[in-house]
Amino acid sequence: MRSLVFLVLLGAAFALEDDKIVGGYECTPYSQPWQVSLNIGYHFCGGSLVNENWVVSAAHCYKARIEVRLGEHNIVINEGSEQFINSDKAIRHPNYDSRTLDSDIMLIKLSTPATLNQYVQPVSLPSGCASAGT
Repeated sequence: MRSLVFLVLLGAAFALEDDKIVGGYECTPYSQPWQVSLNIGYHFCGGSLVNENWVVSAAHCYKARIEVRLGEHNIVINEGSEQFINSDKAIRHPNYDSRTLDSDIMLIKLSTPATLNQYVQPVSLPSGCASAGT
């Protein structure tokens, strides 16, 4: 039993740092134009562009200063489609609880509006409530 615990801990110690998504796959380039990368010198969280001024993300991703990167597919290389915009402010849900992660949602106001184009588009939101029973 001790050997098994040791091997599990050893494996965890040598796991790749960027190995965070299990069973995921790379999507078609630029097929998710609302997806953004949140950065503080490195990528630390994602979010979705709601309109040219606002991004929605998780409240546990809060930082005082955030650079929002839009229009990227590969965050390691400059592809020429990117827009880098600093946050003006980040607003966590007033009932957010960091222990339980209840109300884990946050809005990020961009310091300047994003330029909407084929690489940067807001996420599609419903225009009304879903029918009962759906």
